[in-house]
Amino acid sequence: MLLRNSPHKDPERDSPLKGQGIIKDSSTERCCYTDAHIDRIRHCFPADAIFKSFTPTALSDFVSNTWVAFPVTPFTIGYTYPFPAFTQSFFSLTGISYIQAMPMIWRVLYTLERIIEQEGIDLGMTELAEMYDLTTFGSCRYLFKRKAGEDHPILKVTKNDTNWKRRFFFVRRDTIPNGKDLPKEWATHAISVAHLELTPAARERVLAFRKLDPETRSFQVATQDSQEVSSASATMSSAGKSAKSASKFGIDDLANVKSVRKKNLASPSTSVPKAPVRGKGGKKRKTSDAEGLQGFPLIRQQFLDSVNEKLTEIETYVSHVEDQDRQIAELQQMGVLKDLKIADLEKELRATRDEAVKALIKFDYDKHDITQDAKVSAAITMYKIQLQMAAEAQDPSFDKGTWDVEGWKARLAELEDDDDAEDIPMLEGGDAEKDQGGEAGGDGAAKE
Repeated sequence: MLLRNSPHKDPERDSPLKGQGIIKDSSTERCCYTDAHIDRIRHCFPADAIFKSFTPTALSDFVSNTWVAFPVTPFTIGYTYPFPAFTQSFFSLTGISYIQAMPMIWRVLYTLERIIEQEGIDLGMTELAEMYDLTTFGSCRYLFKRKAGEDHPILKVTKNDTNWKRRFFFVRRDTIPNGKDLPKEWATHAISVAHLELTPAARERVLAFRKLDPETRSFQVATQDSQEVSSASATMSSAGKSAKSASKFGIDDLANVKSVRKKNLASPSTSVPKAPVRGKGGKKRKTSDAEGLQGFPLIRQQFLDSVNEKLTEIETYVSHVEDQDRQIAELQQMGVLKDLKIADLEKELRATRDEAVKALIKFDYDKHDITQDAKVSAAITMYKIQLQMAAEAQDPSFDKGTWDVEGWKARLAELEDDDDAEDIPMLEGGDAEKDQGGEAGGDGAAKE
């Protein structure tokens, strides 16, 4: 099995994929098209094309100067790159990226390419604008809408594609034709085709198209519910010509089944025996090969369809299993990260609590120191006041009534107990005068 080419690491040439934020539910649109899948459509690109390695977290709206996103749908219905002129004209006119075109657009363009080649009708963008309106459908993706009151121009194009949003891949721009000129971002602007003028000649071509047989105007690629290309499907070349595509399952002997009405098949080993018929002489007449193989191509086609259907179911089942395994792994990883985050938060919480306790202890120490300093300072002040009062008490001319004894007591009560404050009454005015009188009497007595 082939593997994707791994591009050399070149910082100047490589650029990371960046999301545009257009996709709303990214968890349901992550890439599921693996390296093994890419080998099945590798032949649709030039031999030297380089494909980016599978990344399950990649989204189709990722943009880059180095890589360009391709949907899988066009290559499963028969396209190869570079796309034919009519198809490329549509993308050049609208300016949308390949990845923005929904599967219905690719089926319509593919059918029109076949009609242009086989029916000789020269259709262009003017005729396409006359048959369809281009409209958006969620996350800037586009599809064709039939004109009001008219039937569908192309039949059998509105099929349900399973998982189509997740089926895409990236190719390096400088390894494919015109890769550097392809859009680097999704188109989000309004698209106008007002400049396309419907001329009488263009109107005649549209009428000629609508007169075609409904079967001719139907999407006719032999695919199984728009999944991978079967071994009987055709691949459209860049020049608009059809050629056989490589078989998805490698069943080469079942490809290109033709009707027995066009060509008689001769294969004695696979002939269906019939009852012997005796002719003249008692000899058996051999059954013709054409009669023996009558209906065998139908059986082989039914077998092919059954094999393709079953293998598609198996592939879908395996894809779902891979998706479930990937989701389980992601959930387990999220659980581990959650546990680690909780452990880190608990560690930070313990450290914060320790710091808070240390801060409280330091605050208590600082409060105690400040309180003690205040008490010492107040005590010193009181002692100074007492010394001053003692000096004033010895002065006979000083008025002791100006002393703020009650204020001093209140101040002292702040520093000590009230009982201790009451134990210092020595500075009251009456006591001071009594002491002064005693001293005066003593002096007079001494003089006497």
